[in-house]
Amino acid sequence: MAPKRKAAAAKAGGKKVKEEPEAKPKDAFTSAKEALLAAGPQVKGKRKVDDHCPLSSSGEVYEDYDCMLNQTNIGHNNNKFYVIQVIKANNQYYSWNRWGRVGETGQSKLSDFSKLEMAIKDFEKKFKDKTKNNWSDRAVFVSHSGKYTLIEVDGEQDAEVKVDSVDGKAVKVSRNVQPCTLDEATQKLITLIFSNDMFKEAMECMNLDVKKMPLGKLSKVQIAKGFEVLEEIEAAMTQKTGKNRLEELSSKFFTTIPHNFGRNRPPTINDEEIIAKKKEMLMVLADIELAQTLKSETEKAEEEMVETVPHRLDQDYASLKCKLSLLEKNTEMFKVPSLETVEDFALELDAFFIFIFF
Repeated sequence: MAPKRKAAAAKAGGKKVKEEPEAKPKDAFTSAKEALLAAGPQVKGKRKVDDHCPLSSSGEVYEDYDCMLNQTNIGHNNNKFYVIQVIKANNQYYSWNRWGRVGETGQSKLSDFSKLEMAIKDFEKKFKDKTKNNWSDRAVFVSHSGKYTLIEVDGEQDAEVKVDSVDGKAVKVSRNVQPCTLDEATQKLITLIFSNDMFKEAMECMNLDVKKMPLGKLSKVQIAKGFEVLEEIEAAMTQKTGKNRLEELSSKFFTTIPHNFGRNRPPTINDEEIIAKKKEMLMVLADIELAQTLKSETEKAEEEMVETVPHRLDQDYASLKCKLSLLEKNTEMFKVPSLETVEDFALELDAFFIFIFF
């Protein structure tokens, strides 16, 4: 009788090769988080003096001495912020502090100093008092219980860069804007993709603080941290670690991604429905960051002094780096059942599109 293959393999010292299971396709949540982390560090623009500071129109933030701190503690009904800045105005230096409940103006203090070193010392002392971290170590910031956490935001670019200086005078650049080359349906889609109002409404529906977190101002890293905290909460729910742990992690999430709950106690994230809503919220934030990045690229191109420029919608379309093909209603693909999941979106545009990336 011929020897069995299994026995022969064992005698020769062979090992049975275990087939690796096929990798599961990544869901949209995981893909969005990885895309944010892969995008690399964000280029920070010019920092803006806090709108509530009396020097907001006449002063400027000195170098990078500007921070937004946040602290949420559900058990103590804390949901508060702290702004610290060093401001230069009229050849003087100031330290600006503003603090209060998220969503409110809060209280403030403006201190003037005769020397820059004194203003910086005041800033660094306040930062250390509130966070238990040294300002010089902010790149490796460590959160401490009962203290504020540093929120990574991007400085705000001056929105009115529309002139070039010639011979010391500001001269407006006249441009001949070409007609839009896109069909009507594609124009509607591009307008919707780059609509700040759409993002703002989506954020307000999710209790996001649009005043403290202007569109596109949370950094990629900060949004990615929010993804990671949600994953911690999911793991804690699976392991059934208990109410206190979920409350602690929920506080961590609302500290990482500031929310405006008014005077109400921040809720504990403790079921799948809330998790799903927060995932949707973070993906909206990721979309906002991407759209704002593309928008800034378009605006930067507009600043170049040229006589003829493409229509704004054509520039926005080009920044997507893909080709959009309108799907006719009488085609078979238009009737595919899976497209019913985006029926509401289709009704608004009255069309479907095929995205071809390059």
